[in-house]
Amino acid sequence: LKRGKEELGKKTFENFNDTIKISDVFYAYEDFTILKKINLTIHKNETLALVGESGSGKTTLLNLIAGLLKPASGKILIDQEDANRLDIRTFQKKIGYITQEPVIFSDTIFNNITFWENKSPETLQKFKDALIKANILDFVEQLPQQENTLLGNNGVNLSGGQKQRLSIARELYKNVDFLFMDEATSALDTETEKTIQKNIENLKGKYTIIMIAHRLSTIRHATRILVINNGRIAEEGSHDTLINANQHYHRLWQIQIGERKH
Repeated sequence: LKRGKEELGKKTFENFNDTIKISDVFYAYEDFTILKKINLTIHKNETLALVGESGSGKTTLLNLIAGLLKPASGKILIDQEDANRLDIRTFQKKIGYITQEPVIFSDTIFNNITFWENKSPETLQKFKDALIKANILDFVEQLPQQENTLLGNNGVNLSGGQKQRLSIARELYKNVDFLFMDEATSALDTETEKTIQKNIENLKGKYTIIMIAHRLSTIRHATRILVINNGRIAEEGSHDTLINANQHYHRLWQIQIGERKH
């Protein structure tokens, strides 16, 4: 336990202002190398998508950026500051991390979004703003008890899309700089996924968004798409650029178009 204790830097992270730079980063688990010589610059308020086959290293890269993992070698600089010098907890407070299966507590909508903050005019307004950004305010206002509605065990009374939009609202309530989404819509039906995708597109330019997606249709409007293959960045560019390149991304797109036709 002592050997595995996380070491925290002393510098406090306030706000994201410029770039995250990843330089020559390797990551290995025991003797298995997952990421090899990753070089990447992420700019403030861009929408970056990570795609690739299962096991290619997408989630590992996202977790390295989030400070949940540390590279075996190489550097991660956040606004020119070495991530090892930061109290990483202050950086992580600025991240909204949305996964495939959101956690819903058996409590009210208000408490699920705010994590049991006291009600006041300020917190109610902040709560409402988060619902607007997640495009679920109309649903909440139509309920008889509105924000006081009890959601039941793990949101038994909600559809998959409603759960996911509430989880997005929860992360936006925190006043974050980053939204990290790991297959956040892959468990949803196509129509619900399209609705949530529109919500995410409305957030473009307001947050630095990094998305992992299996369905390429959900990330085609990203500012930049990275194709991760065998632990390396194999391709990089916009959807149209990568389609015209006629390489790995083009093949993945053609396969998914074929699956939809059948």
